[in-house]
Amino acid sequence: MTFEAIEIKEDKTVREFIDGLILSTPVLMELNGEVFYPDEDDAKMLKRGDRVTLIPIIAGG
Repeated sequence: MTFEAIEIKEDKTVREFIDGLILSTPVLMELNGEVFYPDEDDAKMLKRGDRVTLIPIIAGG
């Protein structure tokens, strides 16, 4: 599985960014070396030029 970095084109919150995507699974987000769960920090600001990587959370058993 590969992960692709997404360049942020305009300033927005994590919530605005996530809401603009069509996601079928929950994700972790990597931003400037910091990995976090977007729902726990959805007011964090993403700035133009930031690079974000989405990491799908896959549960199994």
